[in-house]
Amino acid sequence: MRTQPIGNGLLVAHVAQHHAAVLAALQLQGARVDELLSLDDAEWGKTLALCDRLRLTLPLALRPCKRFPDWVSERLMKNLADVVRRFARVQATYCEAAAALARAGVPHLVLKGFTQSPDFVKAPQFRMQGDIDFYAPREHTQAALDAFTAIGYEPAGPPEEYRYADHPPTMMRFRGWKWSGNRFDPELPLAIEVHICLWNPQVSLIALPEVDDFWNRRIGRRLGDLSFCSLDPIDQLGYFALHLLRDLFPGLGLVVHHALELATFLNGRADDDAFWQEWEARYSPRLKQMQAIAFALAGACFSSRLPDAVEEQIHRLPAAQRAWIERCGGDLLAETFCRTRDGRLLQFLLANSAAARRKVLWRAVSPGVIASPRKVANRPEYPAAPQTRRQWRPWRYPAYLASRIFFNGAAVLRLIANSVTVFLWSLAGPGEARYQ
Repeated sequence: MRTQPIGNGLLVAHVAQHHAAVLAALQLQGARVDELLSLDDAEWGKTLALCDRLRLTLPLALRPCKRFPDWVSERLMKNLADVVRRFARVQATYCEAAAALARAGVPHLVLKGFTQSPDFVKAPQFRMQGDIDFYAPREHTQAALDAFTAIGYEPAGPPEEYRYADHPPTMMRFRGWKWSGNRFDPELPLAIEVHICLWNPQVSLIALPEVDDFWNRRIGRRLGDLSFCSLDPIDQLGYFALHLLRDLFPGLGLVVHHALELATFLNGRADDDAFWQEWEARYSPRLKQMQAIAFALAGACFSSRLPDAVEEQIHRLPAAQRAWIERCGGDLLAETFCRTRDGRLLQFLLANSAAARRKVLWRAVSPGVIASPRKVANRPEYPAAPQTRRQWRPWRYPAYLASRIFFNGAAVLRLIANSVTVFLWSLAGPGEARYQ
């Protein structure tokens, strides 16, 4: 897979041509659809499947283009119509869950999802939402879980599978729903997650104690018929930028849609001087540095305008971090098919102590959790569907182990090569960052 320019050439990534074409069409400035229009039907099929997986189908559907093939336009419009219909289920699920928390006396706020409107996404109906994320202080976590259990929700997996998550096991309530092959199914049940923290220093190995103050600045909001409690707009931006970085560290993938939403916020608020003056005054240099990395990545990937305050913070980034953005940022954001540990390199550069850096290095070179034979044999066809027993195939587990060894080795070699490159680039001096 050859290197393709993304973000109008500001970043590069190892992606297929149709993948780069989608990103070119979603640019906030200088968007191009010529590459998409050159695709044949077979390539369009691959492109739409990719958009579904990367959660870029709806943003593409909202881009005005009457020259797409008729069947592509019909498919995109159907997906958009389905998710608009689905928002009624989102509202109903939230209202029921919020009422359960109110009866249990659990203080809470809502993260992500429909709270992203209107700054990150034009309208809540245009954002596919698979779950509702609540945050409640740790002392109320069990009461919140009990409240959801009382209305029929059950854990989707054992606690050990969530030891690196910011929440206990996801709560699900299927009630007879069956996977139909439509990722935008209006009847798809929503999961519920109860977050116990807004930033997890045990997992990230980076201490940011001031994030705890976000809870104290929470506000009440209203969107149409929905009333809810959420983060203050400045803290919501900070939380979402940190959320992007948190997913980049382990190389989880599927973050490019978050980068697009973050870029949309930056582009829309670029001229809001009062907002950015408050942002500069509120946070420590350390927290602004962390956010600036996410802003630089999102802005470069989708060619958004950047406020002067953000450009100044990006310019202040250490040379090694700026080199990492140019060398590794494109591949991580574009979510390529090659396994990469480049996010661990960024985590290493940001770690607070020598002990934390040693832990990051171990996570970077270790293969991670090895699934059991039973787990590999019983993997579900769709992540939201209940697990069912599948026919045992003797070759499945040896093939799984062989793939883990191969991909882990390739990822470690790539990490070493990129670490050397970033180090050498940083020695050469920061220069003028191309993503500004």
